[in-house]
Amino acid sequence: MLPNWFTTDSHPAPPPAPLFNWLCAEGSLTQRLTEAGNQDFHVQLLEKCQQPARQDEALALGVTPGEAVWAREVLLHTDGAARVFARTVAPLSALGSAAMELNNLGTTSLGHLLFRNPQISRGPIEISQYPAHWLPAEYKANGLWARRSHFSDGQLQLLVCEVFLQGWPRAGT
Repeated sequence: MLPNWFTTDSHPAPPPAPLFNWLCAEGSLTQRLTEAGNQDFHVQLLEKCQQPARQDEALALGVTPGEAVWAREVLLHTDGAARVFARTVAPLSALGSAAMELNNLGTTSLGHLLFRNPQISRGPIEISQYPAHWLPAEYKANGLWARRSHFSDGQLQLLVCEVFLQGWPRAGT
C-alpha cells in the first residue's frame, strides 16, 4: 500500500473526529501535544541521514524518486507514551543555509523552527492512511492516519509527515 494523499477538504473517506480534527489543525502539533499531555512532551530522535526519496515524497518535492534527500525520523511523546511518528524530508539542494540548523536539531521539535520563523510558509495539509511497513517496527499497524505539509521559505523546502499512532488522540481531546 502506498499513501493516497488528499487535501483535508477533499478526502473521500476521512476518519471520524477527534482524529480528523487533529489531522486538520494548522497550528503547531508540538504545542497541541504538549497541551493535551499536561506539558509532558519530548522528541525521540530515531534517525537523521540521507535516504532515497519515496515516490510520494519525490512527487511532492519535485525531485526524482530515489534521489537522495535529507531525512529525519522522530517519535513525539506526550502523556507518557509515543503518540506520533514524524518523518521530514528535504531535497539536498534545497537545504541551503538551514542545513546546519536542521542537522543540529537533535531532540528539539522541528515545530520550534518552523512556527517561529515568519518567512516559512505552509502549504495545504494533506491526509492519508499510512503504510504500516514504513513505520518503526514496534509501532507497525494498519489503518493509521497521517498528515503532511510542505514548508518553504523560498529556498528551503521541507515535507513534514506526521503519523498518529494507535491510541491517539484520546477521546475528548
